[in-house]
Amino acid sequence: MSAPPAGLCDRCRHQRLVPNTRGSVFSLCELSRTDRSFPRYPRLPVESCAGYEPGAAPREDASR
Repeated sequence: MSAPPAGLCDRCRHQRLVPNTRGSVFSLCELSRTDRSFPRYPRLPVESCAGYEPGAAPREDASR
């Protein structure tokens, strides 16, 4: 199962994808570890974020 589009998070250096044992994938915001104003697992898709920093290449859509 592929992760849903996460908006800005897909291109942010603070995103880490976390799979679970049932095959789901969650978008974890690493900024939440040091700043409580950022949600650990933001509601997707994220359209604006004060902590956004470009860095990661956009994910490939596995459904294509």
